[in-house]
Amino acid sequence: MEGNHQKLVERLMPKIVEKGEFKVVGVSCNATMMDKDMIIPKLVDEFHHSRIREIKNRSNQPISYGIFVDPPNFDPEKDEFTWIAGVEVTNFERIPQGMIYRTIPAHKYAVLSYDPKTDEINPYQFLYQWFTSEGYEPTDLFGFEIYNPYNGRDTAYTLYLPIK
Repeated sequence: MEGNHQKLVERLMPKIVEKGEFKVVGVSCNATMMDKDMIIPKLVDEFHHSRIREIKNRSNQPISYGIFVDPPNFDPEKDEFTWIAGVEVTNFERIPQGMIYRTIPAHKYAVLSYDPKTDEINPYQFLYQWFTSEGYEPTDLFGFEIYNPYNGRDTAYTLYLPIK
């Protein structure tokens, strides 16, 4: 199994990157780990198909984000976390009704490109195991997926988890 894991690491090529601060506007929901696979895809699809066009000061098209925000002392067995489907913006002027905004701070991230059509792993667990084996620790209570572009529920994405 160890050899298979190493081959998978080499194929998926996780890496460490620095990413500057950016601003996001979008829609959000709360979910638990048990109901996330029902709630989040619906929110993301609805955002991309009907709400995304309302954002007038969008930047870096066609990129969009799926951002998770965990509460302090997050217990995945029972606690809710927040999911934001959003896009990068130049500023927080003219935020559409019912949308939220967040500034994502500059950070160091462990990064993994993932394609749900071909990669048979849990990308979150895989990336976490990789960066901890490399001597990094998780930090902060958020992370995100970048879609370039979003094409439905089987869209490939790049996962960013903050580390120290």
